[in-house]
Amino acid sequence: MEKRINLNKILSELADGSKPACREVFRLYYPRLEKYATHILKNHDEAEDLVQEVFLQIWRDRKTMKSETCFESFLFTLVRNRCLNVLKKKVVEDKFAANQARAASEELYHISFGVGDKFESMEEQLHAELEKIIAEMPERCQVAFRLKWMEGKKIREIAGLMKISTTMVDKHLAKGLEIARRKLSRGMFLLLIAPPFTR
Repeated sequence: MEKRINLNKILSELADGSKPACREVFRLYYPRLEKYATHILKNHDEAEDLVQEVFLQIWRDRKTMKSETCFESFLFTLVRNRCLNVLKKKVVEDKFAANQARAASEELYHISFGVGDKFESMEEQLHAELEKIIAEMPERCQVAFRLKWMEGKKIREIAGLMKISTTMVDKHLAKGLEIARRKLSRGMFLLLIAPPFTR
């Protein structure tokens, strides 16, 4: 019972912005979370980075920690969900690698058979299609989408450049991706979301 009371006190202090409380939460949970993430990802370095990102999220969202009744479950759920996202991303990257190999094969075929027309890679095709699709998006959505998917900017950078919150950036990007998903072929859409697509 004492441990629960102490944890509630720590979380309350964390919510008020106490860095010592944040360090204490890190000390209490980091070793188990890192081991849990390593078990899922089978990669120690990736697991370390991921768990550190979770603690950064906890610090950013600390004001919500007061109301978190099952904090330990909450932490492990955050780590599990991030691990699953990493694994999903790897699947996308594998598909991207397959697309890249196919694109290289197309180019070699084109060169080998001496076709006179200029060869256009999948990336060039995607870029041309994206330019048309972006023109159909709402203005703020256009800006966020271009910064993210054409220039490779991070969410925080986009928020700073657009002078809006990261939440609003996420909303603009989600809207833009939904439009792109409807307009692009499945192969082209996978090529877009498999990082990095920049030009």
